[in-house]
Amino acid sequence: MNDQAVNRIRKSFEEKIKATEITLFPFPHFQVENIWPDDIYQGFFEFNPLEKRKGLAKPWLAKWDEKNPQYKIRKQIDLYQVIEADKKHPDVQFWNIVHEALFKDQWYAKLIGNHFKEYFAVQYGPLMDEQGSWAKKVVQEWFVQKHDKGYFIGPHTDTKERVFTNIFSLPKDKGYEHLGTSLWQASPNDLSYGGKHFGFKGFKKVAQMAYQPNQLFVFFKSRWAFHAVEKFEEVDSTMRYGMQIQVYEPGHAFREITSKTAGYETTLTDE
Repeated sequence: MNDQAVNRIRKSFEEKIKATEITLFPFPHFQVENIWPDDIYQGFFEFNPLEKRKGLAKPWLAKWDEKNPQYKIRKQIDLYQVIEADKKHPDVQFWNIVHEALFKDQWYAKLIGNHFKEYFAVQYGPLMDEQGSWAKKVVQEWFVQKHDKGYFIGPHTDTKERVFTNIFSLPKDKGYEHLGTSLWQASPNDLSYGGKHFGFKGFKKVAQMAYQPNQLFVFFKSRWAFHAVEKFEEVDSTMRYGMQIQVYEPGHAFREITSKTAGYETTLTDE
């Protein structure tokens, strides 16, 4: 049964992502509707860790919430902790199926890499080989989250190490599309390499991604990838429940050649 579920998830993802065009403005991104098979989507509610394993939930960016109190009303659970629990429990079995479908052999990362080869070829050059060697160099954070009334986060481009971000919307009902991530532009020629969150002043909203059932939103890191969530005072019954896979390069993934790197000769340097 597990193999069948894994194969059905992968078939759905492959068919729907391959059929989706990438939008380049204001930065590369795409959305996919009905990404999960229906029974798997219902499993996200039946086995919601934010309900089943509340003790694992932690506030987001807790060390910065003194100046940004809205951050502490975003709660999330590291799903790698869930799949390490007792596998006799049905919820652990469910999340292990999801894990195997997406992460075994870096399957999902490679799927996205093949869907937007130009971006990954710029990032990883010769590692964009048939084996998808680049995918072995990245780390994939994986978690579920919910947000209470009053939550917001201003425009930001994520950390410098981010490669791409995957946001799975998991509401039960339609009617809350406006709670999705919005895309923004700064003033002409202004950009951010990452690591900073901004207020909304000086930015222009240019697109709204939908928070709706069974939706996937994927976007790719750049200096222009400003995205935000506008403050909301109403929320759906799941409290803006969602799942994320954040893909980034760890600091030790690559070595930059400098004038001090053994085995090379430097003929010109700006160091």
